[in-house]
Amino acid sequence: MKKILHSEKYFTAIGYLLGGILGYVYFIQFPCTTGCALRSTPYATILLGLLLGGTVFQFIFEIINPKNKKDVKNNH
Repeated sequence: MKKILHSEKYFTAIGYLLGGILGYVYFIQFPCTTGCALRSTPYATILLGLLLGGTVFQFIFEIINPKNKKDVKNNH
């Protein structure tokens, strides 16, 4: 498990997977009845979920595992 948390690829892939699943759940739970663009097809919500999930998990990974700990200490 520690290896996954320290590998940027795996951590971001988990974010993409979770974001895609949550995008589909959002499509199912909040259906569009008035012709809105983002929620009219499941592909749009899944794609948006993928992008948001990957971005959020990448941001979390950078907080958990900073690349250079000296730079982090000097910035705070």
